Amino acid sequence: MARYLVRVRLLDRPGALGLVASRIGAVGGDIVAVDILQRESGTAIDEFVIELGGDDLVGLLCREVHEVDGAEVEGVRLLEPSTAWEVGPDLAEGS
Repeated sequence: MARYLVRVRLLDRPGALGLVASRIGAVGGDIVAVDILQRESGTAIDEFVIELGGDDLVGLLCREVHEVDGAEVEGVRLLEPSTAWEVGPDLAEGS
C-alpha cells in the first residue's frame, strides 16, 4: 500500500470530519493519522495520512471527498517510505 498526505479544506461544523473520513474509507483508504492545521471563520484545514491501494485511486479519492458539502482537496502528496514516520517497538514501549 502506498501512503499519501492529503490536505482537505472543509466546513468547520459537527460531523464534517466524519463525512470526509467516510468518503476516504469508501475508496479503500485507511487513515493512519489526522492533523487539524487550522480552524477559523467557519473553515478547517486538515491533513490526513492515508494508505491507499495505488495511484489509480487518487482521482477517485479526490472526487469522493468533493462530494462532501463544503469539502475541497487542496493537495495530495505521495509519501516516500523513508519519510513515513513509524513507531518502533522500543519507542512504543517507552524505553
